[in-house]
Amino acid sequence: MLISAASFAEPTSNATNDQTNDAAETRAESRHEVAGTEAVTGIAIAQANSVTGEVVEWTALGSTQSVSGDITTRSVIEAQSVYGVATSNATAQGNALTAAASTNIDADVQQVAGSGTVSALSALRLGDYAGHVVSNSQATANAAEIATADSEANLALTQSSNSDVRAEARLEADNAEIETTVQTATAAGNSVTAGGTNSSTIMDIDQSNGGNISATAEADIANADYGATVASQAAGNTANLYNEWGYAHMQGEQMNAGDVEAMTRMGVGAFENGPLVGSANAVGNQVLLSNFGADAYAGVGQTNSGNVSANVVMQGGSGQSAFATSSAMGNAQSGYICSECPVGLDANTRQLNSGNVFSGVSQSYDGYVGAVTGSATAVGNASTFATVSPNGG
Repeated sequence: MLISAASFAEPTSNATNDQTNDAAETRAESRHEVAGTEAVTGIAIAQANSVTGEVVEWTALGSTQSVSGDITTRSVIEAQSVYGVATSNATAQGNALTAAASTNIDADVQQVAGSGTVSALSALRLGDYAGHVVSNSQATANAAEIATADSEANLALTQSSNSDVRAEARLEADNAEIETTVQTATAAGNSVTAGGTNSSTIMDIDQSNGGNISATAEADIANADYGATVASQAAGNTANLYNEWGYAHMQGEQMNAGDVEAMTRMGVGAFENGPLVGSANAVGNQVLLSNFGADAYAGVGQTNSGNVSANVVMQGGSGQSAFATSSAMGNAQSGYICSECPVGLDANTRQLNSGNVFSGVSQSYDGYVGAVTGSATAVGNASTFATVSPNGG
């Protein structure tokens, strides 16, 4: 939708979206089988409800989305030889909203996902060779993204999910050589991202997740010539506000009662010319506020009662180096502002965790490996507020 109208002292345009999907299943499949090819790409996207908008004049946006059934995506590639790049992407979303505003916007967004299942699978089976493999799987029950520029944004975002969410990225190349591999699996119950440049953004969130969330990334490779990177990330609720040159304000509540699990497993015979990098990150509730050039406020209450676990298991033969990192947190909240700007950050947060938190790494190699590093971190409640250089120093 494109909204344009004259500007007065209050919103002069009104956009209303009301979507309900009661179908038993919304499904997308992409399957490809080839003996040999230069390149192969598979993409599967399924959304029960989706709305996109561009705002060019001051607008009041009201959106309500509801889904009760399953959302399923499958991207599957089977090939003997891929001389270039093999790419597989699977995305499953219950309710999705994406908006871009180049002027003022007042948004009231409500998303509800019932007790269905949201699942995404990206799978590759390779026979003897692939130049490069890129595989991504993403599953989210409720997702909202609002980008702004030269505007004032007042955002009220309510998300509620009881759906089980599962993202899987799997690579089977037990007898194959692959030059480079990048593989990710990301799962979330509720997700919000907002902010922009030259904009003042006030964000009020209410996120509640009761479903179980899991992200699994697995890779079996005979020879990962120049190394492989495999990552899993899972969250019950996640909210991010990135802003520059305008006031940033985030407040509200996050409540997670579902179990959250991130699992990364790698089995690689040889990796002589590059590192193996495996990571798993799991969090019940996550908030990130980043603002440069203006003041900021962070005030989100977080309550987690679900179990949170992150685990990395890596096995192999011989190679250059291997790095395993695992992080699990019940509640995590971070706020950052510019260290070289005359600005301030006010924070008023509350965190309550009653769920078990586990983080683990395990590595086993039967040949020589130049360097082996592993790190496992488990935290019930974590808050980080800091000033950082705008130049990244």
